[in-house]
Amino acid sequence: MRILRRRYEKPDVPDRLPTDVEKTRINVFKQSLLGYNNMNAYGRMERGSRDMESSTEKDMLQVQMLGDFCLTYNGKVLSGESVRAKQVWNLLEYIAANRGRENSLDRIIEALWEEGDAEDPANALKNLAYRLRTTLKNSLGLPASDYIVFKHGTYSWNMEAPCVFDTDLFEEELKRAKQQGLSREEIYQHYSRAVSLYKGNYMPQASYKQWAQSQTAYYQRLFMEAAAVLSGMLLEDQRYAEAEDACRAAIACDPFVEVNHINLIRALVGSNNQKKAREHYEFVCRLYLDELGVKPSDTITKIYMDVINQNAEFERDLAAIKEELKEDTEVKGALMCNFEVFRSIYRLQARAALRSGSSIYIALLTATGRDGAEIRPEMLERIVDNMTTVISSFLRKDDMVCRYGRAQFLIMLANITYENMGMVLDRLIRQINACKMGQKVEVHGQVRALDPVELEEKRHE
Repeated sequence: MRILRRRYEKPDVPDRLPTDVEKTRINVFKQSLLGYNNMNAYGRMERGSRDMESSTEKDMLQVQMLGDFCLTYNGKVLSGESVRAKQVWNLLEYIAANRGRENSLDRIIEALWEEGDAEDPANALKNLAYRLRTTLKNSLGLPASDYIVFKHGTYSWNMEAPCVFDTDLFEEELKRAKQQGLSREEIYQHYSRAVSLYKGNYMPQASYKQWAQSQTAYYQRLFMEAAAVLSGMLLEDQRYAEAEDACRAAIACDPFVEVNHINLIRALVGSNNQKKAREHYEFVCRLYLDELGVKPSDTITKIYMDVINQNAEFERDLAAIKEELKEDTEVKGALMCNFEVFRSIYRLQARAALRSGSSIYIALLTATGRDGAEIRPEMLERIVDNMTTVISSFLRKDDMVCRYGRAQFLIMLANITYENMGMVLDRLIRQINACKMGQKVEVHGQVRALDPVELEEKRHE
């Protein structure tokens, strides 16, 4: 499977075992999470919710960092929206994210004033720390100095204060899932709870900040691995609706990990929803073309075709099959299809061309900015939509069109001479160039004759 995009790495944090105090906090709070395994918590769970599950310990501060950053204590919630002084909130974000670390004053100052726009940053930081403690006390009723402490010449999170972080619970569930000697059900329960805890990316409001980026990637990688394992187990157990939810949650997190698309297609087919499976495969094809300029790998295409064919329902009535083969809408213009269909029909035409004597040509249309410049990303969708409309309406009903690259289209025309093919292509290009697309584009065309399959075989003799 291909995993596109960035490489994930564990953030630069010291490896250490949890202290006895931390273990106690985790175990106490986990007692309130026993209902997680009964929740359909993947795609349908409300993301970014400000409430973590209520703790049995009333004096336990709960800190959510996955999907949102907020603090909950005795039913009171403190979030970034309720704190008007953004630098106070920024300081809380940084201290909470870097708990258990040695953070020098210089490092905190650099994180808060990246542009160096504070005249006296040391005093400014001291004032922020005072205001942060006051905010925690007034908004949540927390003891003023129990959570933000000044030790060894810097400000840090008090690791001895009674609190629990959802990131700690998340990692703890994943560690337990990989322990030796667990039953399959126990492994499933740990992965299920871990996936349920991941309500979204790590501290999303701070994701653009340099200090948060490595941790965002780290927790996202852990979640993607857990979701892939969980969805695989659910597919084995034929729990297709739950597998679909787990896959959709992972796709929402990162849409370019193919295993999640593959498992989602399998889940949809397992639920006898071949139509949605086809629609999702076509969505993946468009997504990869739009965002990456490539087609999905042969792996996902082969698995898609295999799963669809293996799970096709047994049908005795040929008339019913014929109805299913018909087009759903009124036939207008050329046949638009994906590349897999285009390739299959090309091969069929190549087999029949020598015997039928048909002249068949394929053309490639490529749109670029003026002088070959790249099309601006924000204009790509509009340009592709305009090209699709013009091409499909301009060509005949028995012509075929498929999108090939980010701004490329393949066209197949039958029963036409080479001279007429050139004329048709010239007129089509002029009509596309005449559209108002929001950016000046140039469309270029190439034409090749289809080679009958017998001629291709002779070339290799």
